[in-house]
Amino acid sequence: MYRIFDILVIDRGKKRASCSHYVAVSQTSEPINTDRPDQSDGTYTSPKGSFQLETGFTYGKEESQYLLHNTMLRYGLFSKTEIRLSVDYGRMKSKTGIMPVGISVKHRIALQKGLFPDITAVGNIGLPFSASRNFRPRNQPATLSLAFQNEFLEKFSVVYNVGWSLDGVATTNNWILTTSAGFFATEALSFFAEYFSQFASSARPDHNIDMGVAWLLKNNLQLDLTAGSTILAGSKDRFVTTGISYRFD
Repeated sequence: MYRIFDILVIDRGKKRASCSHYVAVSQTSEPINTDRPDQSDGTYTSPKGSFQLETGFTYGKEESQYLLHNTMLRYGLFSKTEIRLSVDYGRMKSKTGIMPVGISVKHRIALQKGLFPDITAVGNIGLPFSASRNFRPRNQPATLSLAFQNEFLEKFSVVYNVGWSLDGVATTNNWILTTSAGFFATEALSFFAEYFSQFASSARPDHNIDMGVAWLLKNNLQLDLTAGSTILAGSKDRFVTTGISYRFD
């Protein structure tokens, strides 16, 4: 799934909502846990045999308006490993079409012990041939990152990512840094605030913030809403995203 800074490059034991933050519970009773609507990948991996759909719309405006439909399918391949397929379709400037389909693998490395965080590795490649001609990159897109998470006092958690990426537009390396703080207000309602950025030798750094809410309607059904903006930049990109996630039990 294309994250907001990728879009900018192209254009230019408790039942709780998740927002990439989670509380560990037994697999038989756990609520859905998602990697949307924030930009950080959480450390959670889908249980073996579990199938999950995460989909939504992103509307934003920088030099021009864009509207994207994002969909991710997640499947638990092993007890600590999931595979994911992501498709983004939408309109940017005067172009409409499909961005490169993404295939990714997510593997849990370690669980939190005291101050030592949960750690998960995430690898993703885009398939240039799958994109519409208007959105077909000149180079191979790829991302490799580590996701970390610490939970505090059951109601608070912090997720942070560090990683490397090739956006498919330039041949230079990009470095990714995100951090997201979550607060579980009730068993069904959670909030988050996030900073996410991308650094490249060939361009100015992208600094962004967003905040949002996730609402758990059922154990396997979640709604979300997020708004965000670039910061520390001459031109402002503002965006809103909303979506729904469903686990097929």
